[in-house]
Parts: sequence; structure tokens; C-alpha cells
Amino acid sequence: MSVLLFHLWPDRIGGGYIGVDIFFVISGYLITSHLLRELLGTGRIRVGEFWARRARRLLPASLAVLFLTAISVVAWVPRSLWDQFLGEVVAAALYVENWRLASDSVDYLAGTNEASPVQHFWTLSVEEQFYVVLPLLLLLGVFVFKRIPLGRAALLVVSLGVLGSFAYGLWQTAWSPDASYFSTLTRAWEFGAGALIAFLPPLHARFRTPVAMLGLLGALAAIFVFSADTPFPGWAALLPVLAASAMILAGPQSFLAWAGRLAPVAFLGAVSYSAYLIHWPAIVIVPFVTGHELTAMEKLAILGATVIAAWFCTNYVENPIRFSRRLLGGRRPRVVAAWSAAGMALVIGVAGVALAFNESQIRAAEAQTAAIAEGLTECFGAASMDPALAPCTNADLDGVVVPALADAESDDDNRGECWSGATEAEFRVCTLGEKTGATRHVLAIGDSHNNTLVGAYESIAKAYGWRIDVAGHAGCYWTDTELRLASDEATDACAHWQDSARDYISGLSTLDAIVVTRSSGGKNATDRTVDGMVAAWQDRPANIPLIAILDNPRLSDDVVACVEMAGVDEAARCGLTREDAVFDDGQKRAAERVEGAEVVDLTDYYCSASTCPAIAGGVLVYRDGSHLTATYAATIAPYLGQALHALIG
Repeated sequence: MSVLLFHLWPDRIGGGYIGVDIFFVISGYLITSHLLRELLGTGRIRVGEFWARRARRLLPASLAVLFLTAISVVAWVPRSLWDQFLGEVVAAALYVENWRLASDSVDYLAGTNEASPVQHFWTLSVEEQFYVVLPLLLLLGVFVFKRIPLGRAALLVVSLGVLGSFAYGLWQTAWSPDASYFSTLTRAWEFGAGALIAFLPPLHARFRTPVAMLGLLGALAAIFVFSADTPFPGWAALLPVLAASAMILAGPQSFLAWAGRLAPVAFLGAVSYSAYLIHWPAIVIVPFVTGHELTAMEKLAILGATVIAAWFCTNYVENPIRFSRRLLGGRRPRVVAAWSAAGMALVIGVAGVALAFNESQIRAAEAQTAAIAEGLTECFGAASMDPALAPCTNADLDGVVVPALADAESDDDNRGECWSGATEAEFRVCTLGEKTGATRHVLAIGDSHNNTLVGAYESIAKAYGWRIDVAGHAGCYWTDTELRLASDEATDACAHWQDSARDYISGLSTLDAIVVTRSSGGKNATDRTVDGMVAAWQDRPANIPLIAILDNPRLSDDVVACVEMAGVDEAARCGLTREDAVFDDGQKRAAERVEGAEVVDLTDYYCSASTCPAIAGGVLVYRDGSHLTATYAATIAPYLGQALHALIG
């Protein structure tokens, strides 16, 4: 219930996500209790039968929800989100969704991903991976420590696993917190904490109520005190894990046992698995159906509908398939495995067909984009915003939008040879234009907003016979100020890249100009940010001109989905006012303090006097909230080239 309420009202139930940790502890306790009884009673564990029992319990409901979710994505979600959403459906069906999310969390270019309707399957993926490993780990412990009793050998190996996972979780939470949140390795100790309870003797009757009360208060404290800003899992996870452990240990014959027998609590417990599966897809997909954010009444409706749907799923999907002897009930492990594989294949097949269709549409749209871009120049893209041409209209562009919305995410000219990812320290430089005999030699350096202009830089280099070298880093730019990024690993990589940039630039005394740019990050730069750029720029070789390209405006992160849902004719509502979209990136203030520094301001080619649109001259301006599409960057190139040529040509 804490997770469900947190997902509906995150601002009010800030720590509701710890319900997941309580779930992990309960799961670890129950499963280890079953395995331990079998191990001590028979001296062995029937691993195949254990896995078959877990498949019977978990797969019918989960695969049914995934199948319906995939259909819902195709029916209601904009095609620009299909690759991400359906890709995660496949990951969830294979129970590796946590690793997909962990990978995306450290991918700078995936940082603007929408929350998918199956994102919550990361917990089930961790659980399934634990179920695969635990019986094998117990058997390994019995084999390695075969000279000691079975129970002690099992306890020893679980204890070692808990300590190792907890220590790794502390390190990973500090080093890469986003990835650590989804990692099986950082969460295994939470299952292990529950597993250790299975080895403990019953608590004395006099201690049960006070220990249970402490556990309940600890869980409630975490739910209402923790927030999205709490470093997690790390040390903070100890509170909900110990609280859950206390409630399990002290629960029998305490007030918790009485509470558990109350009809509403028992009912919710019986349908809780299905409720967990169902509630999140509804929260994500309903806004796509209605065209607006969830209202209070809609949230209450989802809450009620989730309980009803969970009751139906439990009684008419999960239990019949799980217990029916004609289906999975009592079947041998290999039969259960075959049915499980078939169910997974069905879900993956639906997602795969939709993805293949989307890919074919994207390829066709790419050809259309190229044809339109080549054949239309009047008022196309940035030209439609040119103050010198205002008003600039072209009837041939009515109803046109390129690149295709489904292809917007991949409309990017960035190149691996001049790009360093968030956790990469290597300083990479690529060369555009004339490698020998160039009339001018320019270095363009910055973060991802610099590298969205790679296509524009190449066009400029060819037009003027220049050589433009490009170096970019995710979330990192040329400054003397330490940049605190999403993780210690990324922060460390950025610092090393900055050192390399400083060394590289110090050895380039023959450069004709250094071009810099940086993302504003959606906020006005502080004095500290400006001071850092000033210090770095002043340290460049003497007499090399420095040109700062002010950052492009920003729209909302879901701008592409907004345009797709609104339609091209109503795309104006997906833009923002100039006041809301334009931020002070600090570069102009820094340039005023640095000798030989100039500024290029292209804002008028993104915005009118009052608004910054999502579509300009038939071209989609952004592929997410702040990164330009390569198509629009190409239309900016003539204006950027003229500005650079005026300063260094």
C-alpha cells in the first residue's frame, strides 16, 4: 500500500518506495524458510521443483499484465515512445528490467527517458534473480562447508552474502547512486536479511509486542521521513530492512497477527501481488488516453480500479492457471518451463512486431525527411524564425514536420570519436572539414549541447574551407569549477576530462579560435559557475580568440510526445514563452570579463519575440527538452557560420 500511495501522491508519501524493501525482506524470509525446511528434512534441495513453484506463482499474472500493457502502448502511447516502452516490456518479460534501468540511469542520453508503464517490474526482476541464485548458493555452501552441520553451513553462506552485498551497496550508492538503486547486487542483502530470520529461534512472548511496535514505527518513519533526495539504498535502507525484520520476527502472537486477520488487511494481502502489477501501467497510460496529467479524482479512480482488477486477476487468472492440473498445477518442472517460455515468447512477440513496424515507419520517414530538407529551403527550419525575413511563410510546409516524430530521438549527428560518455574520462577529438590546407583551424568544446551541433559544424567547415575539431563530454564542459554530476564515478570522469582538455588546449597555440558552449541545465548560472569559466578561459594560450555560443532555449522533456498527441496543427501549445524557455547560462557574463572573448547569440533563430515553438518552419526543433534535432541544427548552420566567419574569417 505504501508503494501504491507513493506512486499516486509522491509529494505526500515521500518515502513510500521503502515498501519495496519490506517486500524484499518478506520474500527472503519466506523463500529461505521453505528451502531450509527441505534442506534440513531431506538433505537436498530440488532446484527444478523450486523454480517451477516460483514460476507457477509469479508468471501467470505478470505475463498477462505485460501482454495487456504492450497492447495498451500500441493503442494509446505516441510512437516516439514505443522503442523505450516496448523495449522495457521485453526486458520485463525476460526479468532483466532492473539491469536495463540501471544501464539507462548511467546513460546521459537516456536521462530524459519517460517513466515506462513497466518500470516497476525492476523489483520483480531482482526477485526472480534472487530465486535463481539462492538455492544454488545454499547448495554451494553445503558443499564447501560439508564438515559442519547443514544448517550452520547454510547460515554461514547466507551471512557472507549479506555482508558482501551490504558493503558493495554502500560503495555503489556513493559511487553511482542511480545504478545502485536497481542493481541486484546492492539489493541482495535485503533478501538476505529476511533469510537470516529463518535461522533464528522464536522470540520470547514478552518481547513480541514491543519489538513488533518498534518495527512498525520504524517502517512508518521511513515512509514519511524519507524522500527522493535520500541516498538509497546505502545506509538509509537499514531502517526499513531492520523494521521489516523486527515485524517478521515478532509478528506471531503479537498485535500484528491480530491486524493481519482483519478482513480488509487479509483481502489486500491476498491480492497485493496483482495490485502491484496493475497499478503502475494505469498511472502511466491513463494520461496518454485523457491528454492531461492525472487529476485527484482520476487518482482515486485508479486506486479503486486497481483493487477490483487485482481481485479479478488473482481469482480468474493467477489462481486458476497456478492450481489447475490441466494447466500448471502439479506439472513437472520441464512442463512448467515450456509453458513459461511460451508465455514469454507471446509477450516478446507482440512487442517485437510493434517495434519492427515502428522501425519500418522510421526508415520511411528518414527518406521523406531527406527529400523535404533537400528540396525546400525557403522558410525551412530556422529560416522561418529569421528576423530579417519576418514574416517568413511557405505554404508547402503546412502540416509538415521533419524529422518524423517517431524518429526524433535518433535524429542526432553526434559521433563517438568526438564524444565521451558520462563515466568516460578519455578526451576524444574528431576533425571535421579540411584536415590539411584549411584556411582556419577551430576547436569546438563543451557538453552535449556542443555536440548537437556536430552536423552544423561540419557544414560550416565545408562551406568556408575550415578545419573544426570537436570534443564533447556528457554533462561536462571546459571550466575550472568542479562539476558535481549524478554519481561519484561521473564526477571523477568529468574532472579527468577537464584536466585533459586543459592540457590539450595549452598545446594548441596556432588555433584561430576556440568555440565553447554549455547547457544551462534549465536554470540561471551562479556566480561560481561564471567564475569557473572565466578562470578556464583566461588560461588559454595568448591571442587565441574565444567565442561562446549561448545555450539554446529549453522546452519540456516530453515535447515530442506532446506534439505527437496534440497534432502538428496544435503543436503551438507544446512551446513555451521566451521568458520561460531562455536561461542565462553564464557565458555572456564570463565573456565580458575575459579579454578576446566574444558571444554568439542565436536565440532569435529559436524564438520569436514572445514564444519558443516546438516546430519551426516544418522542422521539429528538439528531440527532447533541450537537445536540438540534427535537422534543425542543419538549418541553424548558415546563421552560426555567418556569425563565426564575422568574428574569425
